[in-house]
Amino acid sequence: MTRIKAFLYFLFFVVSANTLAQTTSITYELNGKAKANNPFKKFAGEWTLKNDDWNQNWGGSDEKIKIPKHHTVSTEINTDLSMISIIDGPQPNGHIFWSYDPKNKVFHHLSSFGTARSGVGKGTINEKGDLSIKIAFSDEASGTYRMYSYKWINDNEYELMSVQYNDKDKPTGLFYGGTFVRIVK
Repeated sequence: MTRIKAFLYFLFFVVSANTLAQTTSITYELNGKAKANNPFKKFAGEWTLKNDDWNQNWGGSDEKIKIPKHHTVSTEINTDLSMISIIDGPQPNGHIFWSYDPKNKVFHHLSSFGTARSGVGKGTINEKGDLSIKIAFSDEASGTYRMYSYKWINDNEYELMSVQYNDKDKPTGLFYGGTFVRIVK
């Protein structure tokens, strides 16, 4: 087999396996059962950035940029109180897991993006489904954290905003966010 054929087979296998892994994890974990009491159920579906618009400041100045082909698939899995989201598109790709604690009325957040961005946090959800989460990331300065807000505009659109705080609980000026629109319910 020539090197080109071997490379093409390898490339086909990797792309197919990646697509299958994302589809399989989303399709089979719920096993067809709706989770009526899931506090995250409004997020279930497929999402993209509205008009590809993204706002950010990673140091320096505020920027309005375009991020085409952003794709998030969010699904309830096999418990009434959890959700997993797989974020695909321009790098860094990643995933987010939320698990609700009904006794203490908080939820826990775990995420991983790219090769070094691991996040751990805790948040609250209100009666409208809006979320507020405090998350510490492994690739940001020790003692800093980000406050995330997910605010529903309507049933098919929400705004995400992340604001970084320093170790003295003061905003650093670093942020990112955008409005997400539902592609598929």
